[in-house]
Amino acid sequence: MKKILLLMGMVVLTVAARAIDEDPTGFVTWGHNYYTTWGHPALVINETSELHLTLDHKSGSGFESNSIYGSGSFNMRIKAPQTKSTRVVTSFYLSSKSSRNDQLCFQIIGNGAAYLLNTNIILNGEGNKDQRFRLWFDPTKNYHSYRLLWNQHQLVFYVDDTPIRVYRKNPGLSYPSVQTMFMHGSVKNESMIDPKEMPYTAKFQASTIDGCVTDFLGIEKCFGPEFWWNRKENWQLSSRERKLYMSARKVYMDYDYCSDRKLYPEVPKECKSHS
Repeated sequence: MKKILLLMGMVVLTVAARAIDEDPTGFVTWGHNYYTTWGHPALVINETSELHLTLDHKSGSGFESNSIYGSGSFNMRIKAPQTKSTRVVTSFYLSSKSSRNDQLCFQIIGNGAAYLLNTNIILNGEGNKDQRFRLWFDPTKNYHSYRLLWNQHQLVFYVDDTPIRVYRKNPGLSYPSVQTMFMHGSVKNESMIDPKEMPYTAKFQASTIDGCVTDFLGIEKCFGPEFWWNRKENWQLSSRERKLYMSARKVYMDYDYCSDRKLYPEVPKECKSHS
């Protein structure tokens, strides 16, 4: 697929993984490290720190990083498009490239007055690990942060610094510790949408992207304590984060695959491990 390079700004990520090309507001600027992967032939740039993806009656659109990562903390600020449709999906995710891929995904789903946030984990090509939440804010009114923490001990999904999902590495369970991953964003529709509502625009701001940039088979380079997210204090949630995590799941969780006996007659092993 032909890579269409963006013409403005630049994201500079060192192997030590600090994003050093930031504008005065603290946001990483977009640049030649990102390209369109499908849909409309160009991404719309608002100055240097904001990127727009468009969905119309012909197509949605998506981007991918040129850099490939082996661990990190990936914080994307997103303003989702306003829609009455339940099938307009704005996504931010990490994904490997293989026949049995790994993927860590946020999906903001239009749902009329109440928007939903779906999280999914795909490991070795096996998905159906969705956990869905009712958002406690309108994601179309302002930017909100969606962050993925990925190290060799845990995966954590954060929304505005509140952890909502944790997947820990445990013996006998699949874990994304073999495949490197690219960073992606997209907006698309998964059913027919009223053309009068189109076009939709999803807006992205890359906040601090702390990722270990490596090569396709170089994930082991990204396991060391020289990267702050790999240090012991990030091997599990802090006591404060644990309280936020438990509260968010109790109040806002809408669906959990771990409790779906139609999908899984027996509780998946990782659900027992994380309970």
